[in-house]
Amino acid sequence: MAILIKRDALLGALAGSKAAYPNEFICLLRGKRVKDDVVIEDTLIPPGIMVSETMTSFSDWMLPWIEGLIGTFHSHPNGIARPSREDRWLFSQKGGVNFIAASPYGLKDVAAFLGNGKKVAFGVIE
Repeated sequence: MAILIKRDALLGALAGSKAAYPNEFICLLRGKRVKDDVVIEDTLIPPGIMVSETMTSFSDWMLPWIEGLIGTFHSHPNGIARPSREDRWLFSQKGGVNFIAASPYGLKDVAAFLGNGKKVAFGVIE
């Protein structure tokens, strides 16, 4: 299985992370499954997000039905792109693929994880 994310989607999420700094940032990932691969096409900022320097969250109750919801993307201003216990819980709820970007939020500061918290490689596509 390959995890692929469109460059514009990734750059948009990284721009949101930089803009939110020193707070965390979160967005949803939308895409599709093509055979055994996951292709992430764009990001959506959920309504009513709550942020601080150490956490970010949103209420599922405020979300409309989202076609193609694949996972989440969020930032870690502390510079560590490893999931916390709370992150792993979020991954288990949102399934699919979940990205964490660490400060300073460059392309090399991003890691991807499956719903079970296992780190996976990903590719960037045009």
